[in-house]
Amino acid sequence: MSRVLARFVGALAALSVSAPLVAGSATQASADAGSAVAAGLFGGALGVMVGAAAARPVPPPVVVYERPARVEYVEPACHMERRPVFDEAGYPAGSRRVRVCD
Repeated sequence: MSRVLARFVGALAALSVSAPLVAGSATQASADAGSAVAAGLFGGALGVMVGAAAARPVPPPVVVYERPARVEYVEPACHMERRPVFDEAGYPAGSRRVRVCD
């Protein structure tokens, strides 16, 4: 909570506590306690509202999703070709297909 907001909430809480005391002392003494009860209820309700607003949880941080960088896959230039196969004596014995990449 920022300092300005904390000071504002503190001042509002002090005002909500002191307002019924000032309003109650400005009236003449009488047997009617209804105004004092009303002022107390009003101050209590205001205090509850300020306390609930101050106790509100902090919103979660904003998450920014970025797209991954574009990655291009380049296949190697490969092809199949026939290569001769030699026997143990070194003579050609046929051929087989072999993958050759450049």
